[in-house]
Amino acid sequence: MLSGKSKNGLTIFVHVMVWVLLGFVLLFFPPLTWDIKVPASFWIKQSLNIFILAAVFYFNALYMTPKFLFQEKRAVFIIWFIAALVFVLITARIIEINLHVMEEMAALSPNKKPKSIFYLDLYLFIVTLLVLVISTGIAGAQRWQANEKKHEMIEKQHIASELSLLKAQINPHFFFNTLNNIYSLTYSDIPLSREAILKLSRMMRYVLYDTLQDKAMLSQEISFINDYIELMKLRLHGHTTLDFNPPLTDHDYSVAPMLLLPFIENAFKHGTSSLEKTQILIDLSVDKGSLLLKVFNHIQDETASQDLSSGGIGLVNTKRRLDLLYPDRYKLAIDENTEKGTYQVDLQIDLWLINA
Repeated sequence: MLSGKSKNGLTIFVHVMVWVLLGFVLLFFPPLTWDIKVPASFWIKQSLNIFILAAVFYFNALYMTPKFLFQEKRAVFIIWFIAALVFVLITARIIEINLHVMEEMAALSPNKKPKSIFYLDLYLFIVTLLVLVISTGIAGAQRWQANEKKHEMIEKQHIASELSLLKAQINPHFFFNTLNNIYSLTYSDIPLSREAILKLSRMMRYVLYDTLQDKAMLSQEISFINDYIELMKLRLHGHTTLDFNPPLTDHDYSVAPMLLLPFIENAFKHGTSSLEKTQILIDLSVDKGSLLLKVFNHIQDETASQDLSSGGIGLVNTKRRLDLLYPDRYKLAIDENTEKGTYQVDLQIDLWLINA
């Protein structure tokens, strides 16, 4: 990778070479095709014209265009544009007069009269117009690139801030429900409550230390989900059937941490009952780099159905995280059947392969 000085040196070299090439093609090559030997004063004039055009080019690109055209002062810029054309033509004519270029050129063709000092050099006019237009276009392109880079940076900062906020909202939401479960368990089985606290401690370690980045290993996320499900088993009644199928994969992938938990947590929140038979099915699989999550549960009452329909803070924020982290890389389908009292989530995410 080039250093700052190397980049600046390369930029200057490129600019110099462009002007050398431009000057040769526009101002030096045509006279070389003439059938006459051009005097030295003519070449001096052409060289000075190149320096004048370069000065106008950079002054227009670096100062006049950003200062006036981009600041909606178009009238001033138009005046400058016309004045620059006149300035180049008049300066070039003054150089011709002082170097006696027209007299020496006329001496090479005795049958031709010397041109008037007031004649319009149409070729130089077109070249100057071309230089001004190109410099304005380059300045516009640079401004567009700078605005795009600034917009991209602001967008990244906005997404990073929003993701941090969403994750901060999800984590307390999860722990609030889990602590309530453990608190209830302390009244019925102290040894089990101790085991639950140990599992929760391990889960908290994962959340506090392993989820500081935007990505975590899928194996860690699966272990976290498994601890959560084992914790939830401690409070399940005999009427609820739980089936959890963890994925088997030969590769490890990275995934956004705490992304799958709200769907699973939602199933335990609304899919358990102490009176009716219910079922919770959690199926995780990885196929060709795609994570497939299926969560099925029964809905117990009308209130729970309304909560599911509204999504809750956990599900709403999770959908937002999916939009930000996996744009065009995930599919989410939620099927709520109020007649049968069932709720099913099908999520597919294209994962990042670690060390791919």
